[in-house]
Amino acid sequence: MDELKSFLKKNNINYKDIDYYKKAFTHSSFAHESKNNDKSYERLEFLGDSILGKIVAEHLFLKYPEYDEGDMTLIKHHLVNKTFLAVVGKKLGFEKVMFLGEGEDKDTLSDSIFEDVFESLVAAIYLDCGPKVANDFVYKHICSKSSKVSIIDIKDPKTRLQELLQSVKRKSVTYKIVKEEKINNVNYFEAIVMFDGNKLGSGRGLSKKEAEKEAAENAYKKVAK
Repeated sequence: MDELKSFLKKNNINYKDIDYYKKAFTHSSFAHESKNNDKSYERLEFLGDSILGKIVAEHLFLKYPEYDEGDMTLIKHHLVNKTFLAVVGKKLGFEKVMFLGEGEDKDTLSDSIFEDVFESLVAAIYLDCGPKVANDFVYKHICSKSSKVSIIDIKDPKTRLQELLQSVKRKSVTYKIVKEEKINNVNYFEAIVMFDGNKLGSGRGLSKKEAEKEAAENAYKKVAK
């Protein structure tokens, strides 16, 4: 509990009811082994997911009037996805604060757990300190990073290529698997991307989807020049 109090103080969270935060950092493995009927973060996570989404959506809507709903959806997804939230959670040191069961190792926690705890913490702050404090916390750790997110970088290569080419000519991009081979019992696929009768690029991968994405990436680099 001392570690938790230290965490809250370090992050300027002036709590009223520390039980909210204990729940936010309690993994189900600890709750199942608890003799004190401790609850895990799962209910808080449910609420926190919605609060986080609302705060980020409102931020993007107000800050980027030039973006359409598709662009805002892409950025929002990037900012609240598992990978991004896990990076934030690790920087904040969630693993040092968490209440885990006997079989869990603080050094090998999955990104999903960091994601869940971040959402749960947002809910705990919202319930204990109010919407403004929760909003400030999310802005500091999530929304403030939105200006560094490039729409082009986070779009799927196939989507980027399609949009680029359709801005010039209203035709669709097509993909074709031209080769499939097995090397050392591993399947490899080769794909080409075609537009308006011309081959724009090719790619290889361990799956058809992966080969098509690489072909699109190569074609995009060539066409964008």
